[in-house]
Amino acid sequence: MVAFASQTGAAERIAWLSANALSGAAKNLVRVAALGGLTAQDLSDAGILLVVTSTYGAGEAPDSARAFVRKQMAQVPMLKGVSYAVLSLGDRKYDATFCGFGCGLDRWLASAKARRMFDIVCVDGDDDTDAMTKWSEQLNKLGANTNVEQLMPGAPQDWLLAERRLLNPGSPGGEAWHIALTPKDPAQLNWTAGDIAEIWPRNRQADVEEFLDRHKLDGGLSFRWAGHWMFLRDIIAHCRLPQDYEVEGISLDWLVERLEPFALREYSIASLPGTGRMELLVRKAVKDDGSLGLGSGWLTQGSTIGGVVSLRLRPNPNFHAPADGPQILIGAGTGMAGLRAHLLYRAQKQLGDAWLLFGERSPATDLYYADDIKAWTADGTLARTDLVFSRQGGPRKYVHQLVTDEGARIKSWVERGASILVCGGLKMAAGVEEALVAILGEDKLDQLTQDGLYRRDVY
Repeated sequence: MVAFASQTGAAERIAWLSANALSGAAKNLVRVAALGGLTAQDLSDAGILLVVTSTYGAGEAPDSARAFVRKQMAQVPMLKGVSYAVLSLGDRKYDATFCGFGCGLDRWLASAKARRMFDIVCVDGDDDTDAMTKWSEQLNKLGANTNVEQLMPGAPQDWLLAERRLLNPGSPGGEAWHIALTPKDPAQLNWTAGDIAEIWPRNRQADVEEFLDRHKLDGGLSFRWAGHWMFLRDIIAHCRLPQDYEVEGISLDWLVERLEPFALREYSIASLPGTGRMELLVRKAVKDDGSLGLGSGWLTQGSTIGGVVSLRLRPNPNFHAPADGPQILIGAGTGMAGLRAHLLYRAQKQLGDAWLLFGERSPATDLYYADDIKAWTADGTLARTDLVFSRQGGPRKYVHQLVTDEGARIKSWVERGASILVCGGLKMAAGVEEALVAILGEDKLDQLTQDGLYRRDVY
């Protein structure tokens, strides 16, 4: 059995690729299952159990596995006949909780007397080829025929910055920018509402060329880097520019190996591919020292109109539309991006029966896509819209309080089959979930999660 617990689709993708590689071996019969729907008996029957999981929040389980933690991991079953291994996805910048859920799951399985086939493999980000090489080697020992290239995500594609516009001048909050990108290859216009754009921040091209000239390096040389063949010029563009003393006296191969790549930045896609371009809603992050956030700084200031923006599309099945029935969409701030894509989809299919609950700071500056909301109300896509603004005057009110106030109506919508989509920051989403638990009960919310009727895109 290959089980997965995925928040934004990466763990699910690797689980299926691993299972497909194993099922190619004549003696392997492989079942793929979401971890959240499994019982201790299912695990006991597995024989060989491989788990691919991400970690969410402060070392917690992904949404789909929360019921598993609460109901299964609260006990310690006897899994003596099971051999297992865990692949855990995480981000080392959250060092204290890096791969926290995966590590906890690994320990729990061991405490249940299951046999650990090999040490947990912890993956740092999307491009950790060393960790994924270990995983592919272990799969091959189990009879698979695969390699790290087949398990890694695809190479980023070049898009062009077509438009950049400040949406909230004068806002009491941070700047929010409308970013529009067009692909060099129209085949890249292929995503679903709820999917994610992984942006590769880069240095300014002039700085890259100056670095290459200063050190007499040929930017047209090709190297295998981050699992893909790339020109040196492009590798340098996506890394911290080394100091001169870090370059002098070392071989070019060693330089490339030691380069520190910029981390990818994920953004909810706010448009559908039929428009011929990708639209993002980006909050410009400003640090305490006045410097800009890596991804938002690149998109809102560092890049140039007509210039290249490298990105990779990531399917995010955990935030795809669960059904065409009634839908409650809840978000705040730039979380409006992910909600907008779903509302565009519903408008396109003439579904109607959607309810938007949205919060921001000021109605004068921060009601993003106001014209869209007006149009969706007019054509019946939105049956109801409730907005709350924390800086409108009087006591501050936030979207989780709006959810609480509308509890009876939300319960009524859920009883007639409505799905719930939540998009936005972690703190907002936690407050909304607490309100939903109070309205619906924890068991009901767990059931909605397992049925795919409660889905979140949270950052």
